[in-house]
Amino acid sequence: MAYGMPPLNWLRAFEASARHMSFAQAARDLNLTSTAVSHQVRSLEQHLGHSLFERLARGLRLTEMGAAYLPDVRRAFEDLSATTTKLFGQSKLTSITVRAPVSFVTLWLAPRLPQFQAAYPGIEILIFSTIWADAQPDPAIDIDIRFGNGSWEGYEAERLWHQSSVVVCRRDVAQRGSDKKRLAEIGRTRLIHVVGHESHWLDAFRLVGLPLPNETRATRVDNSVAAVLMAASSGAAIVLRPFAARAVEMLPLHLPFGFELPVEQSHYLLTPIGRAGTRPEALLFREWIIGAAKTP
Repeated sequence: MAYGMPPLNWLRAFEASARHMSFAQAARDLNLTSTAVSHQVRSLEQHLGHSLFERLARGLRLTEMGAAYLPDVRRAFEDLSATTTKLFGQSKLTSITVRAPVSFVTLWLAPRLPQFQAAYPGIEILIFSTIWADAQPDPAIDIDIRFGNGSWEGYEAERLWHQSSVVVCRRDVAQRGSDKKRLAEIGRTRLIHVVGHESHWLDAFRLVGLPLPNETRATRVDNSVAAVLMAASSGAAIVLRPFAARAVEMLPLHLPFGFELPVEQSHYLLTPIGRAGTRPEALLFREWIIGAAKTP
């Protein structure tokens, strides 16, 4: 089958030149001369019938067509690299670095991670946990997961999943009666607020037609792990449904209500704009976690 593709060495020369915006630096990556790289890029441009670079006095600049072509070329090389690694394995032990919110790591990723490690025993995982979504770009991070509105300067964001929040409380609390009676009982305990989502308790009480209890019985924490641990001791919390489900498995907690509270923000996978091709082992993890997020 004829694919109508230009020679792969021309595409490699284009991708490397775009990564460095320099034929000379691309040549060092490809173990070629800068003249050879320049010739291959020129051949590709003639083949396509479009200029891909503007040749400047100091370096290169992508044309509009070059900028449009680059992401798919880079993705094709990444996909081929990841598939090769998936099918034929790693030639040696390697590692990837994952940065994600602490609640996501503890209450969602941790119980699922053994699936990835069983499938790819040659890839070690180093995890850095964060609290807030404003972590600075770090070239050492292979997989960056954040919770927010999907807009971070310098990044492309792909939504991993979007979930609502639910009430979680001790198993011996709010077991009988209507939603209104059970929420009133919860209101007499300590309400755990996750910072940034303080309105959830107000929304929950409004939903059943009750006023929010006295704020002196409230405690505020900056992550869902702390929220569910405190709820298990004395109180109730509102956290994302997947986090609550895991907490119920581990702690003496239950989900007393069937209703959910909408959340505007989501968890996203971030990719720095302009970063060189992602390593195959990181691409495998990215593919795996996207699939895991789609599994109930």
